[in-house]
Amino acid sequence: MDASERLARAQHLLAGLPGPYGNEHLWTWIGFAGGVDPLAGVFAFLADCGVIDSASSFGGPPQAPQDAEALAVCLAEVDQDAALAVLVGMTSRTLAYGVRGRYPADKAQDVFGKLITLLGHGTRWWTNTDLGSWSPATRHTMDALVVGTGGGILVAVLAVDED
Repeated sequence: MDASERLARAQHLLAGLPGPYGNEHLWTWIGFAGGVDPLAGVFAFLADCGVIDSASSFGGPPQAPQDAEALAVCLAEVDQDAALAVLVGMTSRTLAYGVRGRYPADKAQDVFGKLITLLGHGTRWWTNTDLGSWSPATRHTMDALVVGTGGGILVAVLAVDED
């Protein structure tokens, strides 16, 4: 299967994910993995979502990273199992209050298991959280960002919430 077909399948698979979530939202970004710096595309995605501010609401420095290089510092490379656990956790319950999220856990496990298979062996994964603690990737009180690149495509899933 070529990258174009993988891209179309991933877009179809995650089509129902974005939208209202707890007090805030879930977003996805899926594109071709070409280019020297995949995090530049992910940072542009975050900026397009409106989750990056140039200053904090308290007048101090911004909480969110201000460029792809700063975003890279927030992310840790994880294995496939850890990425799957975060993806399932961040979509099956809200970050702030732990109530039901977008999908029941078994549906989330199915959707993201299929995504992992679609991206293929050797996919690299990064996240800013283990859902117990995180390094802020946005201006929100709580956020979870998972980035995966494999099979010629790049996927980013972002959840933000407020308490």
